[in-house]
Amino acid sequence: MARINEQTSLEKWNRSLAVKIPHQIIKELNLKDNQLLTISVQGDSIVLTPIEKQPTNIHELFADWEDDSQRDSELDWGPAMPNEIVW
Repeated sequence: MARINEQTSLEKWNRSLAVKIPHQIIKELNLKDNQLLTISVQGDSIVLTPIEKQPTNIHELFADWEDDSQRDSELDWGPAMPNEIVW
């Protein structure tokens, strides 16, 4: 990751103050519009950390999965262990 050192400013936004994140930082961290971030204070610094979106269903969980075409049958994981369901 490249070291980026840019300046920005706090600006009035309704009853709060907002900061603009420079495009190069957005691009470097692959941030998206409406990205959720946690905000924390460490010493004298404000730290913004992107929150990775967690899948909410099986379709989102496997949305980027690509079949490697290496299996043509079920895998045998051995005998069922205690508290496992036998199919």
